[in-house]
Amino acid sequence: MQSTREVMVIGGGPAGVASAVEAARAGAGVTLVAAEPIGGRATHASLVPSKVLLHAAADRRAAARRAGTSDPTKNPEGRLDAAGLQGIVEEIERVVSVESARLRMRLEDAGVRVIHGTATFVAPDAVELTREGRPAARERFDAAVVATGSVPAFPDGFFGEAGGPNGTSILAPRHVRQLRDLPRSLLVIGGGASGAEAVHAFASLGVEVTWLLDELGILPDFDRELADSLGDVLMERGTKIVHGKRVLRVTAQAEGVLAALDGGRTYTAECAYVAIGRRPDLGALGLDALGVRRDRDGAIAVDASMRSSVPSILAAGDAAGAPYLASKAGTQGWIAGRVAAGLPAPSTPLPHEPAWVEAVYTEPEVASVGLSAQQAVRSGRPFEVRTLTFDESLRGVLEGVGAERHARGVLRVIVDASTAAVLGGTAVGPRASEVLAPLAVAVRAGATLDMLATSGLASPTLGELAALAGR
Repeated sequence: MQSTREVMVIGGGPAGVASAVEAARAGAGVTLVAAEPIGGRATHASLVPSKVLLHAAADRRAAARRAGTSDPTKNPEGRLDAAGLQGIVEEIERVVSVESARLRMRLEDAGVRVIHGTATFVAPDAVELTREGRPAARERFDAAVVATGSVPAFPDGFFGEAGGPNGTSILAPRHVRQLRDLPRSLLVIGGGASGAEAVHAFASLGVEVTWLLDELGILPDFDRELADSLGDVLMERGTKIVHGKRVLRVTAQAEGVLAALDGGRTYTAECAYVAIGRRPDLGALGLDALGVRRDRDGAIAVDASMRSSVPSILAAGDAAGAPYLASKAGTQGWIAGRVAAGLPAPSTPLPHEPAWVEAVYTEPEVASVGLSAQQAVRSGRPFEVRTLTFDESLRGVLEGVGAERHARGVLRVIVDASTAAVLGGTAVGPRASEVLAPLAVAVRAGATLDMLATSGLASPTLGELAALAGR
């Protein structure tokens, strides 16, 4: 069945592109409006730059190991110099260009009309489009998908008179692409995935890192023991970790930055890297005037088909709330595109349902899906935990996983004690996010341990650990 509907997609990031392409494939006439370059902040400001930086850190650590350095984070040449950093920045530009071109080609091949500008809702079936140098124009639609992403969120007054990160002494994730030299010392503020990855990356490049953590600690949404084990490894490599006190203010000084903590203590360094949260970027879209309901975090409240409280308006990705994951954005965008085009689509896990793989690309890698043991306890349901080490698979033995602490590997599978249904899993070790891939499907499908045990996963792989957990 070919759609005859007109679909408006607002936002050019992973959710917007996925939505526009799927709606166009269904036969709908699709217009995508993007205020930023195609690829959105994920490609140009956060996800891609940070992952390139992490790859460079991994290469440097591997080179140090080959050189026989006892501590692989301390390269014999010390801190990465400006020329080395410039090479990383050039690689970021290359990957950003390739990824942006790939997404533009997807839109072009699907026949999506792309407008660079802004959109404001003026009715449940119309937006006003504004493009630079042209007067505003009204366009109608049958369905619209809001996929405008998210922006960093900081408490009022957090940066004093500076108002926000300045890109020099006070950095945010979006500034990685702009780095021209590495600081000698760095305060990392934020215990989530972005903060953990920044600690690992900068320390691996030779920066003296102090990690300031509030009372929630390291990776608060993850299994506590596995998350804390990451902190132990990072401390062994020389990172200083300060636990239990929230940072109240970060201010630029003549020779660096100062972070003031609740309780009166202060810490100084050459630079600070702040990654303490995000919020949906819904700006001046005019949603409130239409009665579009928001959740308590300000995101557009959606049902399992990505529809908002106004039936003609859908939302996907960060605009629909946490968790802020590119994988979630792409999945929700695909569903929203089908629904907007009038086609049936499978429902997606709602934001409060923990069915997305969340990964932290440190060394060791940490990943989680579904319920952790702590979350299962809070849910009140009876559960069991199956624990395996990566070297219980031949692939783990071949790769030397577990031979030394920095290459440890542990998988935990949480199952319902009465039905044996898979509730979740956590992993720490090489390619932990890929180890959890079978568990992600199991959680979503409500599969049991017996189903995992007979899943026929290839051997030797680390992925077969999921099947071994069921036996």
